[in-house]
Amino acid sequence: MVQSLSHSKLNAIAKLAKRSLKYISIVLSILLLISLKATATSPVLRVGLLIDYKEINIKGDKGLKIFELSSGENLLILRDNKPLKIIAEPQGVIINNQSFKTDKGIKAIPIDGGLLQVGDIKYRGDIEIKLDKSLLKVINIIELEKYLYGVLKKEISPDWPAEVLKAQAIAARTFAISNMNKYINEGYNICATSNSQEYGGATFEHPSTNKAVNETAGIVAIYEGMPINSVYHSDSGGYTENCEDVWGGYIPYLRSVPSEYEEIVSPPNHEWSYSLTEKDLLSKLSMNGWKLKYIEDVVIGDKTEAGRVKSIDIFGDGGNKITLKTNDLRLLIGPNLIRSSLFTLKTEGGRKEEYVTEIVNIEIPKNSKESSTKSVSDILKEERDFSIKELIELLNRPKNFPDPGVTEKPKTIEKQIEKQIVSTKGDFTIVFNGKGSGHGVGLSQWGAYGMAKQGFNYEEILKYYYQGIELKVLY
Repeated sequence: MVQSLSHSKLNAIAKLAKRSLKYISIVLSILLLISLKATATSPVLRVGLLIDYKEINIKGDKGLKIFELSSGENLLILRDNKPLKIIAEPQGVIINNQSFKTDKGIKAIPIDGGLLQVGDIKYRGDIEIKLDKSLLKVINIIELEKYLYGVLKKEISPDWPAEVLKAQAIAARTFAISNMNKYINEGYNICATSNSQEYGGATFEHPSTNKAVNETAGIVAIYEGMPINSVYHSDSGGYTENCEDVWGGYIPYLRSVPSEYEEIVSPPNHEWSYSLTEKDLLSKLSMNGWKLKYIEDVVIGDKTEAGRVKSIDIFGDGGNKITLKTNDLRLLIGPNLIRSSLFTLKTEGGRKEEYVTEIVNIEIPKNSKESSTKSVSDILKEERDFSIKELIELLNRPKNFPDPGVTEKPKTIEKQIEKQIVSTKGDFTIVFNGKGSGHGVGLSQWGAYGMAKQGFNYEEILKYYYQGIELKVLY
């Protein structure tokens, strides 16, 4: 029999589970470090390239071999660079119109040290194509150092000073090691997009960035004996940010530091502006479940100590209010449009509620009864019976009573009626004026460029943006 647990017990269990997961993560990281030191070789990464595709095209520039994942059976050998079309089906895959049964998927290995190509991009290492609910997951299996060849040119210009490229190589290497378990439940370690770090395979390699990887081989950034989560961004705008003010959770080496070095090299988007219309904002809010008829105002909410915006408030019809964290706003609108959280905003046009007072003239005759406009003789000539009260009123009527057919000027009073009028001042627009690009935490790439121009080396650059770290050779 299952007994119900109290709320406090459930909280205690949840905290214990969270603590256990943290310990497991630490243990896995320690085991990884021990493994790296023991083997003294570059670890192997599984990089998620394409997720949930129905079909793909693959080829080897010197040919390739196809194996079944479960049994290791050799399914196909191709000794030219003609492409293979691979389509997922319920019981396996179709390769160039030929069906192969497999429950897990297939693996492609290049012949004679060649490169494999998926779509338009070439890759070092092997390609694993896993089946998942009749869809394909394409995973590149590659040594970490060779993986970095395909990262650096995607993340930084190869024309920048060598010390910047070395700093970026160490940051990218450390990030990969620190995040090796991020997508482990999906069958790979990290992905090829900015959700991890941009990876373009062999197609995006460059001699300068490859040299930076080779000259820093095995070097990682360490804090208290563990590889750091070495996040980085394009341009701080003048100040990097504390980690907890962006994502929550205090991390001692991800501290806010002044970064005036960007000014030395003039980044292309160091200062930016973007105008967002009411129509576009309403549409994007609606796609994410927020329904407003119109927007009355948008204002900045909380700010960090470094001056970045933590949240904004959107006021709509009927007193509705939506509060968005700035990172959520950037994802909603587009991180390439709202380039950072370091911005001001102003609104233009839109609706305005106005209250006006309307003056209404109401005429009220001084004597409103019909009988008051007739003479006494005319009234007595009427063929009807008069009451005693009416006769007494006629006898008491004053001598200067107006003649028949003549009425006095009516009284005029002013009555105030308050009305609410919603007027339009033109299309409602929110104008963002900001500085910098990216989340602002950790290494500023343009700031590192500026530091290198000032003569700082890669170690000084890294220790400036990641506070309290050490650099060590792991393998």
